[in-house]
Amino acid sequence: MKRITTHFKLLTVCALCILSTAVFAQDAKTILVAPAKLDSLLTKKINLDRETSEKKLFTIQVFYGNFEATNAALEAFETQYPELPAKLVFETPNYKIRAGNFATEREALEILTQIKARFKAAFVLKP
Repeated sequence: MKRITTHFKLLTVCALCILSTAVFAQDAKTILVAPAKLDSLLTKKINLDRETSEKKLFTIQVFYGNFEATNAALEAFETQYPELPAKLVFETPNYKIRAGNFATEREALEILTQIKARFKAAFVLKP
């Protein structure tokens, strides 16, 4: 009989321990409230990224080198070819000038022949 009550007490303590963890457990609920403008900006950014990735445009790499030389070449390029959008890009360890957004390689090659007269190292970058 004494043995049964000891087992009963032990089972009761174990049951209480298990039940108390369920009773005293915490439920974490996080609610994020974002401004409506943020949602609209994220939607616009996603759409813009989708359009850009679908286009797969060709560009021309005009020049590469250190910052000073590339900056000087960019100024010369912009004065000589104001109709072509050009940008300075950094890819370790060089700065690069990339120009144009062409739908086809043929368009890019036509402009490349003009650019090569002044910038000998220019070439077409494929998407």
